[in-house]
Amino acid sequence: MRRLSIILAALMLALSACSEKDKLQLEQMQEELANLEKSVGDLSVPSIPDVTVPPEGDFFFTFDQERYGVDAGSQVAVNYTLPEAAQVQVEVNAKQGWKAEVSSNSSTGTITITAPDPASSCDMVVTATASDGRQTATILPIMVRNPYSDATRPSITAMGYYSFKPWNANLENYQKLADAGLNIVTIETDEEDYLEQMEMARKVGIKVLAVIGWATDSWYHNMSEENLTRLKKLVDSMKDRPELYGYHICDEPNVSMIYQLMAIEDKMTELDPNHPIYVNLLANATPAGMGISTYGEYVEVFASMMHLKQLSFDIYPIHTNGIQSDWHYCLETVSSAARRHGKPFWAFAASCWINLETGTTYKRARPSVENLLLQSYTNLAYGAQAVQYFTIQDYSGTNFAPIMRDGTWTEAYDYLKEAVLQMQKRAFIFKGSYVKKICQGGVVSMYDQALAPSDLPEEIEKIEVAASATVSFVQNEGNEYVVVANNYCLQQSMGIHLNKPVYMIDPEGQFHMYGPGSWAFDIPSGGMMAFKYR
Repeated sequence: MRRLSIILAALMLALSACSEKDKLQLEQMQEELANLEKSVGDLSVPSIPDVTVPPEGDFFFTFDQERYGVDAGSQVAVNYTLPEAAQVQVEVNAKQGWKAEVSSNSSTGTITITAPDPASSCDMVVTATASDGRQTATILPIMVRNPYSDATRPSITAMGYYSFKPWNANLENYQKLADAGLNIVTIETDEEDYLEQMEMARKVGIKVLAVIGWATDSWYHNMSEENLTRLKKLVDSMKDRPELYGYHICDEPNVSMIYQLMAIEDKMTELDPNHPIYVNLLANATPAGMGISTYGEYVEVFASMMHLKQLSFDIYPIHTNGIQSDWHYCLETVSSAARRHGKPFWAFAASCWINLETGTTYKRARPSVENLLLQSYTNLAYGAQAVQYFTIQDYSGTNFAPIMRDGTWTEAYDYLKEAVLQMQKRAFIFKGSYVKKICQGGVVSMYDQALAPSDLPEEIEKIEVAASATVSFVQNEGNEYVVVANNYCLQQSMGIHLNKPVYMIDPEGQFHMYGPGSWAFDIPSGGMMAFKYR
């Protein structure tokens, strides 16, 4: 309808500059278009007023941009200029939720457009009326922008844990990590070339987590004067480097180490108050000491007694004979503790082939795109703000890592790259998110809460899965999402019944609207389905 009105206006603009014969043809065309407009019916879109052409033909709008992008649910300011003062009006489709406000009625001004959420396309007509009655009209150059399809979209923290030994550390190899979507790596500070590796990471845009020892026998745990002097020299060498993220001071501590780690944290904070301390916790640990009897109490000790910026734990749940049964329990335990203490939590995924304690038998599954996605998406569904990939380089106890000790890159790198880059395309759902509720659809383990109708928002009546999936309700910057993450490395079907329109967000991060009714989808092997419902 708007376009017919614009065409009618354009015909009237053309009449004054035509011969009599041409005018008759144009008038006949105008009459036919007017009849067509009338037959289509009024769609509640205001028609554009009759427009006459000023003698000089110089009465028109000029905008300071060729195109204005507006996000759903937000505003955009459109700046205009006219050759003289005029009354300015804007016509939008209010029934679709669009709003427009003109700041002044002079020769310059601003039109503030507010887009609804979800935002449909809308041709907005702006009209100016001069003091002598002359008018001009045009369509505002507004584009509904998809903020998740450009280079400004957020990224999930994706860390390469246990990266390069000196003989494999070069700029080309670091670039491969950046190309795979990783944005932070660990660096061992006991290696002679750690500063050179930090510089390589900086050049490719990757942050560094400086590892000061790996386990309980690390030298700096002994607070001797000699070790404190050595620690200060080490921290001073890197604390002003822009690529430094923080300091890794312990991996998988027993709860009995808490006071020792608190003392180290205090000393590190004294030496460098600007970078956080990182400790990676055990999974489902019930270590003796301090009256600890449950995993929840173990996590609570570190969450409450240390000033950790994030809670991190590792578990590698994809085994050759299925999924480790307490994986979701560990995720829920750490996620809940992180929410209570207002901290993000970081989780792990196995990017290499890990043998269990036997040293010879590979009971954990070989890396694949599917099981990397399964681990990544499940972590994110539970609210993880970082996925840490163990390992990048092969070491004792692993095999088929992205890069082997002899410098050979394997297919595991290709799998890692594909999984991470796919995950990053929907990072806007999870980056900075708050998980409101986590349930399980289909088969439910003893640790999990089954999805119930009362868990669903009014927009969604029913979600059903063929086998088993994690159903997470995520809130992020005023948007509400439901994520259905596959619990298996096998494709399974799901059905969703909608009471109101929602957006399905595909693996490329693009939005597709689905109206009320029943819809069927296939959840990819190890993948997830995501819907924005509010």
